[in-house]
Amino acid sequence: MDLKQLRLDNGIKLMKLAEILEISRQQYSNIEKGKGKMNAGRIEKLSKKFNIEPLLILKAWEETKSNEKRC
Repeated sequence: MDLKQLRLDNGIKLMKLAEILEISRQQYSNIEKGKGKMNAGRIEKLSKKFNIEPLLILKAWEETKSNEKRC
């Protein structure tokens, strides 16, 4: 599961996650496309929002980047 699918499955709007991460909507959109930067702070905030282990966020991020390379 990639980051976009994780967000959609949890019914969260892109803008809401951008606010949580304190970045622009466009920056978060780029993260979901595998073009933006992910760091430990963002992984921690997302894991708290989704109530899952940070490792699962990292795996979703890796899947996101993998999907981008296939396009």
